[in-house]
Amino acid sequence: MELFRAGNETQLDTIYKWIDNSDVYMLILGGRYGSVEEKSQKSYTRLEYEYAISKGIPIFSVVLTDDFLKEKKSTLGVDKIYEQDNIDKYKEFKELVLSRIVRMVSDPKDIMLAVHSTLVDFLDEYDMVGWVRANDSEVNTALLTQVNELSIENKQLIKKSNMLSQKINSMQDTFESDLAFEGEEVIIQATYSEKSKSMSPIYHDRNIEKSITWDKMFLLWAPRLTVTLNCRKSKSELEYALKDYMGRYIKLNDNQFHTIKIQYSALGLIKYYEARTTQGGTAEFINLTSKGREYMVKKSAIRRN
Repeated sequence: MELFRAGNETQLDTIYKWIDNSDVYMLILGGRYGSVEEKSQKSYTRLEYEYAISKGIPIFSVVLTDDFLKEKKSTLGVDKIYEQDNIDKYKEFKELVLSRIVRMVSDPKDIMLAVHSTLVDFLDEYDMVGWVRANDSEVNTALLTQVNELSIENKQLIKKSNMLSQKINSMQDTFESDLAFEGEEVIIQATYSEKSKSMSPIYHDRNIEKSITWDKMFLLWAPRLTVTLNCRKSKSELEYALKDYMGRYIKLNDNQFHTIKIQYSALGLIKYYEARTTQGGTAEFINLTSKGREYMVKKSAIRRN
């Protein structure tokens, strides 16, 4: 019914026109009679069926068995499966359908088999024009328009795919050629507090150095930058991120932190900028860029074996 077009034609006129342009009329008869046409007091389905017979159009009918309907009733309810208002008319129509050759089916798969096998027989028996008639210029024009639109859409998708590929390649070229990143090592120079071995609780600052690759350090820090942080908090998060790798909690040298920040910014992985705080002053903030998020997800996501 959703295919009906607005206009002066009645629903039956539209239905009959479709049947005239069809090679085969197929009926699937369940337990319902269907919507009733006001003038004839017959269901639209019955009117279709009788019209197809009058036009000599090849007909094949698939009838759902009682067991099939009972099974559907258990899940959908009686009123959804069995006719409630026009029981006598339904029985009369079913007798008419059963007076011709039909296929009784008890499973949805049987319907598919009936369609395929019957159409094969009809192709041998009848001279069929095909689903789209060559003399139907309106249909052909619509199909050509649709094909053209799909072709344009396909070209746009290919173009978009190529642009994404270039973007990925550009990101990889930047990492591999221009700046130190994947596989390139940097020495972390930091301090940590160590408690004196004497009885008095005195802590001494000790120096520590350890090398790490730029990409590994970024992947340790990145999950902590998914929200915007001020520069001080960002530095603290990097120190926490390096804790397990360094074997202890460390304090980074401010100069080295600024070097790290500048390097990742140059790589396009983070962005740092000044902005006004809620207290009215200004502060420096750091967050991941979209490139940084993409790299983090790409390298950190766990893939199936």
